[in-house]
Amino acid sequence: MKDAFESQLLATLVAIAETGSFSAAADRVGRTLSAVSMQVRKLEEMVGQPPLFRKTGRCMILTERGEILLSYARRILTLQEEAAMQMRIKSCTAKIKLGVPEDYVGDRLGSALESFSNRFPHTQVDVVCEPSGTLSRLARDRKIDIGIVTTTGSDHGVEVLRKEPMRWICATKHALHEQPTVPLALFQPGCIGRAMALDAWGHTGRPYRIAYSSPSISSLIAVVRAGLAISPLPLCSIPKDIRVLDDDAGVPILPSLPIGLVFGSGGDRDLAVESLATELRASYQQS
Repeated sequence: MKDAFESQLLATLVAIAETGSFSAAADRVGRTLSAVSMQVRKLEEMVGQPPLFRKTGRCMILTERGEILLSYARRILTLQEEAAMQMRIKSCTAKIKLGVPEDYVGDRLGSALESFSNRFPHTQVDVVCEPSGTLSRLARDRKIDIGIVTTTGSDHGVEVLRKEPMRWICATKHALHEQPTVPLALFQPGCIGRAMALDAWGHTGRPYRIAYSSPSISSLIAVVRAGLAISPLPLCSIPKDIRVLDDDAGVPILPSLPIGLVFGSGGDRDLAVESLATELRASYQQS
């Protein structure tokens, strides 16, 4: 046997073994029934007697010789697929710019990046932490490849991944939410979460004051820990040592924050960017 096995011949062999008929295999591999029959004859000419298949009723069953070749066929095809994937990976972007607000940098992002790194160990991911509005502009200007952003839920070009609950937080040993005028620590003006919080508080009729405003979640948490204000944060961003106020604590119920995926505008996305998007979807869409 001098000829090397062609991928198409091996793929046809696998298709027949898994479907049990030449006609079903023809549909799977996208060839005519006569072409499939010719491929089987060619395979059998290459390996010699006895034949690879025997007919049982309407089904084509592998002979013992056919089963041996099938095992090699699957291994060869798998190796070819792996080689092709590795070649595509090597030709992918060597660096990806990922934008994410600081309050969404947590376990979900870490899980997505870990899975991505296992598939693309040579691709560098630069994480840009900016507010969602800034990240949306960076995506439009193609200054980031992909981003996780807070969205209104109807923003053009944003794929909604989840709706994250919002909760009010307070220092463990303080009850600032019971004060006559409640001090609030909020994200900077223009933030969707800030607007939601102020709208919800306005509907209560209770007096409040904006005591602190910052684009940094670390700053807001530090203010809360110091017992200087209460703050509304996405549930995924709340540290375990911070008190979460219940709905019966007299604070307004907050709507959920839609979290979305946005891509850099224009051009086709390569395999690495698409794969990172897949990992982000899987991580952020988990309950």
